[in-house]
Amino acid sequence: MHDCDGVNILIVDASKRSAQIMRRFLAKGIPDVGVIDYDLAQQGAPHHAFDWSSYDVVLLGENFGTAGNGLQWLEDFGPSPNFPAAVLVIAKADARITAKALKAGAHDVIIKRDISPEGLCETVRAAAASERVAVLDGATTAGKQGVSDAQIVARARGGATNDQGYKFKRLIGQGAMSRVYLGERLADKLTVVIKIMDGTLSGEDESVKRFVLEASLAQAIDSPHVVKIFEQGFTDQYGFMAMEFFARGDLKHRIDTGITPQHTYGYMREIAMGLAAIHKVGIIHRDLKPANIMFRADDQLAIADFGISKRADATTQLTQVGSVIGTPYYMSPEQIRAESLDQRADLYSAGVILYEMLTGNKPFDADSLTGIALKHLQSEPDPLPPAVRRFEPIFRRLVEKQRDARYADADELLTDLNAMAKK
Repeated sequence: MHDCDGVNILIVDASKRSAQIMRRFLAKGIPDVGVIDYDLAQQGAPHHAFDWSSYDVVLLGENFGTAGNGLQWLEDFGPSPNFPAAVLVIAKADARITAKALKAGAHDVIIKRDISPEGLCETVRAAAASERVAVLDGATTAGKQGVSDAQIVARARGGATNDQGYKFKRLIGQGAMSRVYLGERLADKLTVVIKIMDGTLSGEDESVKRFVLEASLAQAIDSPHVVKIFEQGFTDQYGFMAMEFFARGDLKHRIDTGITPQHTYGYMREIAMGLAAIHKVGIIHRDLKPANIMFRADDQLAIADFGISKRADATTQLTQVGSVIGTPYYMSPEQIRAESLDQRADLYSAGVILYEMLTGNKPFDADSLTGIALKHLQSEPDPLPPAVRRFEPIFRRLVEKQRDARYADADELLTDLNAMAKK
């Protein structure tokens, strides 16, 4: 059901308080929601004949005492054709549990202490609207030539069709020319994200060129603060890319739920280190934003999505001269003017992100894209609140309108951040 009106949700949680909080959040955020609490004390673990078909989404807690736990229920009942879209609710981040839950078919895994009304409702809406695609040992989705995605990967790796090197678990995203799966690398059982691209790679399609470029640029960078691309492969008709899976989501979600100044400082240092590594190999990201800054299971930050990045010395262009590339809220003035770019454009974007982490708001906002662009070009941002005013000098230098007035590079930014910690 697309709009989720009338969605029925089953909550299974040993903590009555947690169940009550989730029920209240859902009742407030989703019209006509039906929420049922599963009585663990009275019912215990369900029998395999239990009728799950009455529910669109099930929220599973982590520990049910003698009745087992949410992960166990996922593994036991997930294969049932009537089992609803499942969201596992865990007490704290755990990469092993997250990976196992997603492998068992969970739509999502959320951390109890991070739950907000908006975040929970968004997760439930996405789960209710999703088609629970059961992709077993090989992906069965066919490309343009009727070839399965498992065969695409095998051919692109130069192996036999039954030696694709990866196990497809479930489809997690799809576009006009690409599909994204959660998968597993067979050699070491590592959870990965697998992206499949349809298209004639020798052709002139810009999206295909970006796909090829994204993998090659990311693989050129050796930094713990940049996404890892494990493998890529291409045939005349298809391409695939296997990259790391981020168990703890993105910076956008953390901004939405609130970030402390101490965490902001740490994140900013990691962003600067990631940008330093990117720029040292001559790459400009061009689309740095919270949604492209990811967190691993150990909470380490990494910059991802090099789809519109380019080498600073590149002579070929994937966009026409004079076209605007980037996300308006985070674009530098020179990006808006469609001028040539260098690493200082990424530093400007980092400044916008710094302000957003500290305040929860964007420094340049308006009712239209044109209005946002004009703010970047002409307006000075409001000062930071007194409680975080110590970040003001760094923020102001990052978002200078004239790039010559900004930090020359990310290393210079790191120097100021390190000095700030000593004050």
